[in-house]
Amino acid sequence: MVHYHCSQCGFEFDTHQNLTDAKCPSCGGRVNPTSYDNRFQQGPQFQQQDPYTYYHRPIGVFDEGPSGKSRGVAGLFAILLGYLGVHYFYLGKISGGILCIFLCFITCGFWTFLTVIQGILMLSMSSEEFERKYANTPSSFPLF
Repeated sequence: MVHYHCSQCGFEFDTHQNLTDAKCPSCGGRVNPTSYDNRFQQGPQFQQQDPYTYYHRPIGVFDEGPSGKSRGVAGLFAILLGYLGVHYFYLGKISGGILCIFLCFITCGFWTFLTVIQGILMLSMSSEEFERKYANTPSSFPLF
């Protein structure tokens, strides 16, 4: 078993494969292999969760990702209540939600069509892509 450590977000995971050019399942950043034995010498914080079983099981649309947000819930919010910015509020992007309400009033409701498209894209993308584009981005108003 090979243990990997992400140099960007600090996430650690194990896999049975020796990956070349491996990417972090949490943020998509570059990961470095580390010694599996060093993991247990560094302390109990590495033994709290087993991310291998979390990331390598089938992830459904409504399952929560590492950020605690579900792409299915966010997508449905975008489709049904996107004009109110509810999907941005759900993702913790308060300024994006307020801007969404403002854009709906300015465009006389035309903004609703764009949020429906955004919701469909959220439902159709992979969980890793959703985490990278919407949940873990520093942007307060991520679009497509």
